[in-house]
Amino acid sequence: MTSGLLIAFEGVDGCGKTTQIDRCRAWLAARRPERDVFVLREPGGTPLGERVREVLLDGEVVGPKAEMLLYMAARAQLYDAVVLPALEDGHAVILDRSHYSTAAYQGHGLGLDVGAIMRLATLATGGRAPDRVVLLDLDPAVARRRLTGAADRIEQRDEAYFGRVAAGYRALAEAEPRRFVVVDAAREPDAVAADIAAGLDDVG
Repeated sequence: MTSGLLIAFEGVDGCGKTTQIDRCRAWLAARRPERDVFVLREPGGTPLGERVREVLLDGEVVGPKAEMLLYMAARAQLYDAVVLPALEDGHAVILDRSHYSTAAYQGHGLGLDVGAIMRLATLATGGRAPDRVVLLDLDPAVARRRLTGAADRIEQRDEAYFGRVAAGYRALAEAEPRRFVVVDAAREPDAVAADIAAGLDDVG
């Protein structure tokens, strides 16, 4: 087992991940100043991952299976090149999305086999699951109203799709209650951040 700390933030688009990740990074850095804290996004974080991100979010139509496998390819490269080496050196890594996003968005959302996705994720990540997954739980309709700017290819999907994604996230959290920290993201950022810190206190 790698010695560092791995935390993933999850939730539907518009749930407030960016704000809370920034606060979590500062909180972790203050707790252990000797430890570096890296923030990485999925897909992304490597040259390959950023190119895959462009294809997935801004490119042409991609079928469900190809979409899922592209996420996995970017994830495998990120773990091999950045995540696992950082953890081996004892650092903390915060992921803006993880393989749980693939399970929710392409599994529950698009109807792909969630078990198969999780098995592929084990291969892509070298079996290194997050120590904690922070799920910012928010009604998809509320989350969509928070979005600004032009919608990417996935954000353009309909409300029914995001309803399945949100329900999928809750099912994933229920299946792994010790790993997930589920936080009501409809409240003020300070209250959300306080609950996140409490949920990470034993690992941070």
